[in-house]
Amino acid sequence: MKQVCFGVDIGGTSVKLGLVDSEGPLLHKSEFDSPRDPVAMFDRIAQEIEQVKAQFDDCAFVGAGVGVPGPVFNQEEVKGCVNLGWGDINVATELSSRTGLVVKVENDANLAALGELWHGAGKGRKSLAMLTVGTGIGCGIIANGQIISGANGAGGEAGHMPMSFHQDWPCSCGKTGCLEVTASATGIIKAAREFQPFKDMEKVTAKDVFDAAKDGNQQALEVIQTAAKALGMATAMIGCIVNPEIFIIGGGVSAAGSILMDPVVETYRTQVFSAARSATFALAQLGNNAGIYGGAGLFFYQG
Repeated sequence: MKQVCFGVDIGGTSVKLGLVDSEGPLLHKSEFDSPRDPVAMFDRIAQEIEQVKAQFDDCAFVGAGVGVPGPVFNQEEVKGCVNLGWGDINVATELSSRTGLVVKVENDANLAALGELWHGAGKGRKSLAMLTVGTGIGCGIIANGQIISGANGAGGEAGHMPMSFHQDWPCSCGKTGCLEVTASATGIIKAAREFQPFKDMEKVTAKDVFDAAKDGNQQALEVIQTAAKALGMATAMIGCIVNPEIFIIGGGVSAAGSILMDPVVETYRTQVFSAARSATFALAQLGNNAGIYGGAGLFFYQG
């Protein structure tokens, strides 16, 4: 009987749910809006799981790996999710009691990193750091095949590392000057709005800023170079502490290509300890399926 596992990626906007077999193929995927009430959320996920189980009744279901946008303790309890409006909730207990499945829970950035390690850009490696650069910056770090979660589930929160850029800019975490305020799409847009033509534009996207930089707008280029330098410094710090084999960059901002990646890598090579310079850089391959693969990877890769 084929062994299969659910991967569930809970986000502030939507929930992505997939079924993966032990060899990696994605057998099923569905997506639905995220209910704001946690009870309604768990009920909706359980309902979807039961519907999928009925379609694959010839399979053995080993469990469900669940990603949430917040720190997770002991692969069970989330310690608050700002994006979902949650306090402390034992997600594993809530979903296990509704589905009868073994449930493991992790931070969503950690699961994206595990997914890329198992079946994405990090396949064949044992250690990596993945930064997801979008509206904010998420980070997952894996060493010797194991997720670095930390004592309170807050391991790998590179987006909130203090940086020397825009030190007075407030971050959503309550601090100021975090990596996220400089190098995320939100930070890039904020910095660009200090200059024309962005100052007078009703709507600005990070892509607008990258396109202007590629077209020779010097101020846009300086904004991008600052963001890239901040990312490069952050990866160098991670490299000095964890020494991963590969850095994987994902999220919408990574689509900018070489105008972002080249200075990130250059800064890394210049700033990291010499013994860690051999780390490679790659773009993520799994897109928004990374969390699903990572959820299944909690059972099939890590066991």
